[in-house]
Amino acid sequence: MEELYNRVNFIVSGGALKLLTDFIGSKGLPALILEPKEEGFLVLDAVGTAPESLLFQEGDLHIRSLFPSNPPMEAFEVAYAQGDDRWPCVLRIQGERWELYVLLGREPESSLMFELQPYAGLLHLWQTFKRLDETEKRLSRLSYMILATKSTLASIFEPMPLQYFASFLADVLHESLFPKSVAVLKDEGDYLSVLKGDIKALPERTGLYAESILPPTPILTRAAEAPFEAVLPVVEGETRLFCLMQWDDLPDAQMLNFMELLGNLAVRAVAINNLRTQTQKAATYVSSSEFTVLSISNVLKILKSTEDRGRFLSMLADILMEQCRMQNCILAVWDGARQGYAIAEKRVGQVRSNLDPTLLPAASPVGAHRVMETSFNLSERDPDTIFKSWGLGGCPWGDMASMHYLFPICDNTTLVGMAALASQDKRAALDRGQLAALHLITQFAAYEFRRL
Repeated sequence: MEELYNRVNFIVSGGALKLLTDFIGSKGLPALILEPKEEGFLVLDAVGTAPESLLFQEGDLHIRSLFPSNPPMEAFEVAYAQGDDRWPCVLRIQGERWELYVLLGREPESSLMFELQPYAGLLHLWQTFKRLDETEKRLSRLSYMILATKSTLASIFEPMPLQYFASFLADVLHESLFPKSVAVLKDEGDYLSVLKGDIKALPERTGLYAESILPPTPILTRAAEAPFEAVLPVVEGETRLFCLMQWDDLPDAQMLNFMELLGNLAVRAVAINNLRTQTQKAATYVSSSEFTVLSISNVLKILKSTEDRGRFLSMLADILMEQCRMQNCILAVWDGARQGYAIAEKRVGQVRSNLDPTLLPAASPVGAHRVMETSFNLSERDPDTIFKSWGLGGCPWGDMASMHYLFPICDNTTLVGMAALASQDKRAALDRGQLAALHLITQFAAYEFRRL
């Protein structure tokens, strides 16, 4: 258990990259692993070669143009493209909001793309953990602002469409600073539009309004309608707002400080709305059994704390069904006394059912090297074919014919058991993230059998 915990922690702390480079190195392939940075690329690691620089420009490599700009269809994907003479093979490992490029010094074997899939999955877990960690850091930096404003400005962090947010912002400025007029403008890219307020003449999108970098601090300007004018930019990502205020008297330092504070709060409020959207997507990930670092930790803790073998098997069946949102499960394990594999747990509609006493006989446990794959789609291969490929006889359990997926439970040396899962919805299918999650659980369970 400690070893598995250390491995998981190693993966989500950046070790996924080390495992990838070790795998490429084992193939004897010289390679560079690059991460896009602004208009160029940063070298994350190198295998069998010494890069002349740690930073490359797109013009040096021309690798982005080798791949379509479409987002991945699944949680992550690996794509291949022909490169140049220096790097004849270019791979792109891509997630929803991240991508890495692998430049190979020579053409690999045709099986490399298939063998890279689990390493790409580990990179996906690492990038997901990084994104969650960065989000938590950003939210923690907001806490002192929320305490400072308390109930007066608490509503600024409520979810609201941009139009309502602009109205709220204008109301706070008007009621706190008593300007002659307030307007909130939105940068539409080529022109400015009015979200809130009455304004006689809309400014042209030039000068201050066209600057690419704007601080969240008020900028004093002059207008024909009033002696004094201030523009407070609110910029977060692609959202660019300008709060335009006018006074008959020069605003004092306290008013400017409050505007700066409000500007910072408004920027972070927009960021929180963006983060809220990301959180909702993350919640959808979890509801569809996308395996996260937190769920891995919880599953391992639950299984590790179980001392009774029977309860362990029962909990394992329940966890497997919950993880993939399936209602039927058959869990078979090696029975040394009976010399074969016997059904230990069975669920139908998530309810425990009577066990089939029939034995799948074997003189000894199947060697792990014979199993080859981490999961089997039973709509493509029937259990008889799979068991015979392992050196066993045909499947003795009739209920296996209605199952959709089969997961071997292997430690380093032997096939400890197997778990078959099915949904009442025949159209239900597991994605790569769910398959990877179930493989981790079954692999961990195999090592726990030794303890029990």
